[in-house]
Amino acid sequence: MEIFALDLGNKQTKLKSSKAEYVLPSQILNGNDLPQQLGTLGNLGIKRDIQMFKTPFDDQSWAWGKDLVNLRLDDYLQDTLMYRDRYSNHAFKLLANFAIGLLATDFESAKKEIMQIAVVAGVPTEDYNNQEQLETLATVLKGQHQVDIDGQTFNVKVETVMIVPQPIGTFYDVLLDNEGNLVKEELLDERVGIIDIGGGTVLIDTLMNLEFDKKARKQYSTGANDLYESIASRIQENVSLYQIEKLVRAGIDDK
Repeated sequence: MEIFALDLGNKQTKLKSSKAEYVLPSQILNGNDLPQQLGTLGNLGIKRDIQMFKTPFDDQSWAWGKDLVNLRLDDYLQDTLMYRDRYSNHAFKLLANFAIGLLATDFESAKKEIMQIAVVAGVPTEDYNNQEQLETLATVLKGQHQVDIDGQTFNVKVETVMIVPQPIGTFYDVLLDNEGNLVKEELLDERVGIIDIGGGTVLIDTLMNLEFDKKARKQYSTGANDLYESIASRIQENVSLYQIEKLVRAGIDDK
């Protein structure tokens, strides 16, 4: 059975299957707000990495892709960044379905029949310890998903959902090689701290003997987005947070 790995973050969505990897913004745009002139760019040799998505449980078509933020339509983007009840939010449900559909585009079986898969999703440690949150997320992910992407229908049935705390993935990535062989045995006897600075949260976890130290854990409702807003507040003009994010991520080599 094929495994789809999802990290539906507050700022970025990271996706992986055996065939492809994707990193996209965690924002979507109502198709009605998409500039009509965008289609004419193809005639000029300019192609935007933006696709149109639709699901049966929503009447609208939605635009999603890497170049969405370049349209500078910040006020129109539907953001999934939130601190409470995120997994039950309608925009998050759309994002989750679009993510599964996008990974399915690389498999012929999803075009011709119903492709059966397992999904592995990473969540912050605090969410992982909240049974209600886990059940809500599992309900969103499990079952049959029909996603239309640029007019083509993809059908996926999620048979199994596995939810893991995000720091575990980071730890195993350092501990093991790509074949699952132990390459950092010394970490097994160490107290390991893992810091995850996300778009909307900062997560600090500690592992000892492959288990979480519940007394050495912090989750803060702040993150990179607060940095972008702080920068924007110091600029004497209207500026896109998404453009600031793009510049910060790119960095400046000598600064």
